[in-house]
Amino acid sequence: MKDAYNEILEYINTLEIIDTHEHLPCKEEDRDMDADVLIEFLGHYFSRDLISAGLPMEDHDRVIEEKLPIMEKWRMVEPYWKVSGYTGYGRALDIVARDIYGIGKIDGSTIEELNDKFLKTLKPGHFKKILKDKCKIKTSLLNVETLDKKYDPREERSIHCDKEFFSPVYSITNLVYPNFWSQIEKIEKQSGIRITSFSRWLEATETMIEKAYSMGAVALKNPLAYSRTLKYERTTISRAEEEFNRVFGTKHMPDWDDRPAPTGKAFQDYMFHFILDIANRKNLIVQIHTGIQEGNGNILSNSNPELLSNLFLQYPDVTFDIFHMSYPYQNELTVLAKNFANVFIDMCWAHIVSPNASVNALLEWFDTVPLNKISAFGADYVFIDGVYGHLKLAQQDVAKALSIKVDEGLFDMDRANEVAGMLFYENPKNIFRLKV
Repeated sequence: MKDAYNEILEYINTLEIIDTHEHLPCKEEDRDMDADVLIEFLGHYFSRDLISAGLPMEDHDRVIEEKLPIMEKWRMVEPYWKVSGYTGYGRALDIVARDIYGIGKIDGSTIEELNDKFLKTLKPGHFKKILKDKCKIKTSLLNVETLDKKYDPREERSIHCDKEFFSPVYSITNLVYPNFWSQIEKIEKQSGIRITSFSRWLEATETMIEKAYSMGAVALKNPLAYSRTLKYERTTISRAEEEFNRVFGTKHMPDWDDRPAPTGKAFQDYMFHFILDIANRKNLIVQIHTGIQEGNGNILSNSNPELLSNLFLQYPDVTFDIFHMSYPYQNELTVLAKNFANVFIDMCWAHIVSPNASVNALLEWFDTVPLNKISAFGADYVFIDGVYGHLKLAQQDVAKALSIKVDEGLFDMDRANEVAGMLFYENPKNIFRLKV
């Protein structure tokens, strides 16, 4: 007789999945066809563990940027890989090596074989193999930064993505926090509105949101906890306009210069409130980055979801999808999701950040939060194989948490399986109103 964990995991492995957040290339042909396996695998997340463990930045850059023999690269990272491979990031890569490439462990004895097998995937069909055949993902919500058909795949993703795999989510970064005139000029081009004043910027912002939705966007995204506090205070239009007008002080600079667009917090605060007012009128969904910031170094307290409480109160008709289970602020998110009808928990990125914290958070939420408020999975990767590794960890974590509740008597097996289906499919389908 199977134990509860294995029985639930076996059932979870049959489920179709809705993936709530990705940064993958928006078309398969946009993959870096010159990459080796270390360029690919260290292009996101795990490299930051290696740097935290002591990998010199100059060695990291050589591994990522230079064409060197794979063993030469491996020797640079090996000491740090050995002490970091047990993290969620490292474990996801081991799962990829084992299940996709048939290699039991990534080390000096296998890295050349792994690289050879990886290079054979740099051809059409690998997206389908991973996303559809291996992961059973119905759709992945893809972060997109531009509405243009022409784009630089090294810098951005377009809303004109492959709809076989993706449902686009439009990032509002450049509307709230433009840094350079090149970004303002992109908004001019895409909106068809010449930016000559703050009122025209507001007009362009609403136009961009309307265009994004007309092109298939299912939500908006605010990732700005990387750059500033999540405390968006109400401010006057006059203060916002005064700050915005500073950008015209650099417009005269030559077009080969970066030409900074120096706006301040009052402008940013006003713009996010302006966008939320649009979202409130239109009953839109807004994803917000909270908790851990990817990379090495930042101001963690900027990303505490408690700072968003005023927005949850002031915009009750906006659906707020709160990213990354707010780790390490998952307890704060628990209370916010419990107290606010318009606040939902999104576990994208969470299972590779900390599998243990993810299991414990699920146990807490089963005791605290309505079950329809939790989305269990978003891989949040820039490279395709990582999606599979993350999904396997997520499936294990959910099975562990549910099996504990079965053993406690909270759920029977049928109910546990039903909850698993809610977390991986029904909840995100309903939260994002997906027609899949």
